[in-house]
Amino acid sequence: MSSPDPIAFRQSLLQALEEPPPQQEKLLARLERDAGSQPFYSTIIYTLTHLMFAEAEAERHWQKISAHRQTLRKALDRDIGLRVAILDYFVNVNRELKNPKMIEIAIYERTERSAVSDGLTGLYNHAYFSQALKRELQRAKRHELKLSLVMLDLDNFKKLNDSRGHVEGDKVLVKTAGIVRESLRSIDTAARYSGEEFAIILPDTDRGGAFVVAERIRKRIEDHFRHKPGFQATASGGVATFPEDAGSLEELVCRSREGLYRSKTDGKNRMTVVGGERRRHVRLRVSHPATVTARVGERARRAEAKNVSEGGLLLCLKQPLPLGSHVTVVVRPADAGPLAIRGEVVRSVKSGSTKGRFDVAVRLLGDAADGPSLLELRRVPNPGAPRAVTTR
Repeated sequence: MSSPDPIAFRQSLLQALEEPPPQQEKLLARLERDAGSQPFYSTIIYTLTHLMFAEAEAERHWQKISAHRQTLRKALDRDIGLRVAILDYFVNVNRELKNPKMIEIAIYERTERSAVSDGLTGLYNHAYFSQALKRELQRAKRHELKLSLVMLDLDNFKKLNDSRGHVEGDKVLVKTAGIVRESLRSIDTAARYSGEEFAIILPDTDRGGAFVVAERIRKRIEDHFRHKPGFQATASGGVATFPEDAGSLEELVCRSREGLYRSKTDGKNRMTVVGGERRRHVRLRVSHPATVTARVGERARRAEAKNVSEGGLLLCLKQPLPLGSHVTVVVRPADAGPLAIRGEVVRSVKSGSTKGRFDVAVRLLGDAADGPSLLELRRVPNPGAPRAVTTR
């Protein structure tokens, strides 16, 4: 199980400390159980006293504080609460605190969070995003895990600001941030990257899972603003995944923004998965009938091949295909024999050119040198049967 983000963990801890004793103990026990690699004991002691201990030493103090609290409860015939027990322990028993200063937990929470938060949306700011992405990337490399990044941008936002003013624009940003926040897990990190652009870090998430999250957010934004008077806000985004698409922090950001730009170019209000193909091949526009089969025994779906390259092809279908699924595509040019290939779905979005259809990008599995080039589709001689591109 992944550990929660350190800042999010401290925020949950602060919220637990504001609860009355019975509920507080349950929440603290749950946080202690779910802390993972996060230091629980040293964090809670530092939060309440600003005394810093190594985790092992902090755990020993915690056990003594719990025993001291029970002693005071019996002596006073009432529960004095965790904060008073800690204060009395460090002032009168351990004597680490000489002149303790009291501060309201809610004020402490606001002060701590303001240093890492965007003032308008309440999401994390750009500086914290960079630190979090660096930390998660190091963790992904160390444990050989997937890490996905979603870059999200509101469409036509400048037009909204120019026509309705910045106050209305700020309201849209705040609501969008709320939708993003409500769509994520506790281990995910959402930040306001700049202006109307948001960044979402998804630990332990492959590109298929990241697309599901990104598409859910896009749809919720579209649905919420669909019936709002004056401005129907939509969002476009890009998804990139470590290690398939990028090996460094800078490259992961660059690749996800590349997907974002492609979404804008393709008509907006869509999510584009970069797909890991690092495509540098020449594309040729074609218009060939094709069929797609995702599973053995499944009925083939009718499609149209829209363009081809050495690395794959773009299909147009009535229904989307799951990202990451392996498919068999049979392309049937009018002036040549059919060509069968095996590929992986790396992109599946609403078509920007054909209403009611989906553009599905399929990356060729194996080395293109193992079989006939896709660029020769219009020149393949008729063999009398489908020619298969072999895979390893």
